Amino acid sequence: MANYAIIRTGGKQYRAEPGAQLTIEKIDGDRGGNVVFDDVLLVRSEDAVQIGAPVVAGAAVKATIVEQTRDKKVLIHKHKRRKKYRKTQGHRQYITRVRIDEIVG
Repeated sequence: MANYAIIRTGGKQYRAEPGAQLTIEKIDGDRGGNVVFDDVLLVRSEDAVQIGAPVVAGAAVKATIVEQTRDKKVLIHKHKRRKKYRKTQGHRQYITRVRIDEIVG
């Protein structure tokens, strides 16, 4: 059983530990569904560290989808001085919360 792994999804890297919950970019799937991350960059167990070049062969991280939702609103404000130009816009990113079940490899 591995202590933790570094996975890559959505253009970002995350540290995955069994039992931990991660908030990642939206992935397809319903609540309660299973997902497998094959893009594992590093696996650390009690006695050894495996570093991929670029990924660790045969390693995978299994997770369960906890929630499909949207993140907090981010406000974008544009302003040009002396031109009476002001513009405010909001954005809410779609996110997925997953619970890490198992690290294989």
